Amino acid sequence: MLLLFSHKYTLKVFLSIVLIVSAIIGYFSELGVVFDQFMLTNIVDNIKEQNTQETLELLSIPLMIHMGIFAFIPVALLWLVKIKRQTFLIESRNRILTTIVVMVICTIMIWSNMKYLTYFGRENRDLRYFINPLFVVNSGVKYIKENYFPDKKEKFKMIGNDAVINEAKKQKTVGIFIVGETARADHFSLNGYKKLTNPKLAKQNIMNFSNVASCGTSTAYSVPCMFSLLGKNDYSPQKADNQSNVLDILQTAGVKVFWLDNNSSCKGVCTRIENKNILSQGKFDISMLDGLKSYIDKQESDVLVVLHSLGSHGPRYYKRYPKAFEVFTPVCKNTPEKCTNEEVNNAYDNSILYTDYLIDSTIQLMKKNYLNSFVFYTSDHGESLGEKSVYLHGLPYIIAPKEQTHVPMLAWFSDEKSGDINQSLSHDNISHSLLGLFKVKTKVYDKALDVFH
Repeated sequence: MLLLFSHKYTLKVFLSIVLIVSAIIGYFSELGVVFDQFMLTNIVDNIKEQNTQETLELLSIPLMIHMGIFAFIPVALLWLVKIKRQTFLIESRNRILTTIVVMVICTIMIWSNMKYLTYFGRENRDLRYFINPLFVVNSGVKYIKENYFPDKKEKFKMIGNDAVINEAKKQKTVGIFIVGETARADHFSLNGYKKLTNPKLAKQNIMNFSNVASCGTSTAYSVPCMFSLLGKNDYSPQKADNQSNVLDILQTAGVKVFWLDNNSSCKGVCTRIENKNILSQGKFDISMLDGLKSYIDKQESDVLVVLHSLGSHGPRYYKRYPKAFEVFTPVCKNTPEKCTNEEVNNAYDNSILYTDYLIDSTIQLMKKNYLNSFVFYTSDHGESLGEKSVYLHGLPYIIAPKEQTHVPMLAWFSDEKSGDINQSLSHDNISHSLLGLFKVKTKVYDKALDVFH
């Protein structure tokens, strides 16, 4: 590839880009982050949405030192080097000869070790994710192709047009669905975690589902998936973006749906419903409840409010909660890899403690004001906190550890509900469960996926 860009006007520019990109990827690879097409989707979305907060939180002194050593100094030295130019014919001859020699050497090496390379490749399929920077280039090509040059642009598919509410009710149904961020099930004391991270929810009469798998390992992938009716096995962000989701169907049935965001965005899920984003206000998640009762009271029909929380978004976990919730100490106030395991976990657990407070406060709001109501919570994905030297999230699902895919899910109801809390569930169950909670009749509803039926 280098030979293709070795023109006198492009060589240094190309090498500079390679050095900078490789340095960035190398730094985050040490944290266990993989830049596949879905991670690139997250990055591009943040740029489009001008989400400077998330970008700034990733900047750190260790990152700057790493960039200085592996990018800025090498680039500066590169531009100081004077390259001796040769005639076009001589340069072309040298490139052709070099290409032939390299190809012959590579062919001999690969062929002579084919048996061992084949076995090694089969047993270590995940190694391709860490080839720097070739894998990110490949991911970038896939991202551009799927988002800007799709094979065939299909017409938007309307589904659930037959949706109607199948039951006359004296009281309107009021539901609040909380989308958690980066919460992992094994750090909920409801699921047996050693620290008391759910003191308030432990006192509530809730259904806690302990065996739930996320659809993906990033917000951009999981959030559209959990509101899609495609199911994980048939899901892709492009497919989901090109057809109705469960919120559209509920709206068709007559439910007033409102999306309130304290995160980067709804990732296209709320495009066709009323929505508001308050992330730029820099407030904690509890602020999403301000004025919510007044909004609900103005609606005559059934109401579903989706609260997209900032939850435990990393790496600055300590910024997700007020000082009063800093119960577990000492906490990490640096990049995770520069803190002790105890500090990282304490900061993260305090954010879970605050999530406990948010969910409980939402339940209290429903309890006091609405006879026919529910609160439903799950997280978009989990988080690695240094297990096997892996941090954050976003690993390809095929190699992602359970810390990134095992998510909490719970529900509270104003009346009695039943369901198997120990069964294996996933984000596939959410859309059908929401349809069931509002008694919506439609051909796309699958009773087998409704966890409350």
